[in-house]
Amino acid sequence: MKLSFLTLALVVALAGCIPIGTNPSDALFISDLRYESNFRDASGRSYICDNKLTTLSYSFRYNDFARIARWDSRLVGETTGQATHTLSMSKDTGGYSNLNNRISVNWVLSQGTAPLSISPQGIVVTPVPQPRQIGATRLELTVYATNGSSARLVFPGIPVIDNCP
Repeated sequence: MKLSFLTLALVVALAGCIPIGTNPSDALFISDLRYESNFRDASGRSYICDNKLTTLSYSFRYNDFARIARWDSRLVGETTGQATHTLSMSKDTGGYSNLNNRISVNWVLSQGTAPLSISPQGIVVTPVPQPRQIGATRLELTVYATNGSSARLVFPGIPVIDNCP
């Protein structure tokens, strides 16, 4: 029994999936958390714009939609650990797409709400404000299975930029 459990654990670790449940034949697997936003730098990397509305789109894979009860996503400051936005969804709420075992969500973030945003400073008049990174946030996704168990995926290091053009 120990050998088969260790084999299963190795397969799960190599596949990058997180099982939800104790019985392998009845487990919900989630994996492959991805994100992108409507803002990109010159290299194509997505970021959150602190001074404009940002649409953060994320998606994740699963193996059995019927076993998903709900999921929560939140943004957490990389340095501070401060959580700001939280979005809770379930199969019944709508507001997501479900195609080829991948759930996708478009999440609109208000200005100044990303973790690590800076508080207003004194007004300095500059002819052309330069974009600058003011911090980073991570996207945390917790998926809850119908059996009551849960698993979490994290996407770290999402840049937060101020003075977006």
